[in-house]
Amino acid sequence: MTSTAPRRLIPHPILRTELEQAAWNHGYRRANGEADGWLWFRSDEGVPGEVALACGTADDGAPWFLAVEHVGVAQILASELPAAVSGPAPPPCKGAFVFAQQAEMRRALSRAFHLARSLPTFPFTQFEAEVAGLGDTEIDRIVRQRVGQGLFRAALIDYWGACPLTGVSDPALLRASHIVPWAECASDAERLDVFNGLLLCAHWDAAFDAGLVSFADDGGVMVRPDLSSKAEAVLGLPHIPPLHLEAPHRLQMARHRKRFGFD
Repeated sequence: MTSTAPRRLIPHPILRTELEQAAWNHGYRRANGEADGWLWFRSDEGVPGEVALACGTADDGAPWFLAVEHVGVAQILASELPAAVSGPAPPPCKGAFVFAQQAEMRRALSRAFHLARSLPTFPFTQFEAEVAGLGDTEIDRIVRQRVGQGLFRAALIDYWGACPLTGVSDPALLRASHIVPWAECASDAERLDVFNGLLLCAHWDAAFDAGLVSFADDGGVMVRPDLSSKAEAVLGLPHIPPLHLEAPHRLQMARHRKRFGFD
């Protein structure tokens, strides 16, 4: 698509209602005004960053527009949806995207919300609020770890949605897998960093945690030579797709490879 910005104000109340419903249904339930053809929304859950929605005119094919303020969300959406990247983004947004169909815009809007809820530093901010009253006793440390691990798992579910290797999305079958183990992290912020984790099916989590597998910078699976053929079959090798890793993932994954002798 070639359209880069809404060409006039929302042309009809029905379209305005559809944009408002899209925002409400995908987590952005607080209207925050209108400017230059964009309707602005915020989350009512404290999720950081505004989003802006708009619709084009019949003359330019009536595309649907999404702009996001959160820089991390903008970067990941751009890497995942390069064909939808548009511009310029209305300030203070860091990225704008255009879609031929409203359903495509809604999927991107949902993705933006789940990313904003999972990316640093929102999970860590939640963690600090929940453990603010705890001390440094053994029981308090156990509670802190349980709270942190619960928030970390929730962030990974938001970020990945399903096991990226198998597509399985049943929560009971998924594990929140730290790339750098909890005990080896330098801080709680690192422990709660979604880029220090993978959402994996239980058998993949076990293999990754034991260092039987790791991942290259391009997301390709790396396998230890002593892994049995039966284990390879259970893991689905060699038909596993590469992981989509962002730069912070790759930094942590390099530590995993070094720890288990892949590099």
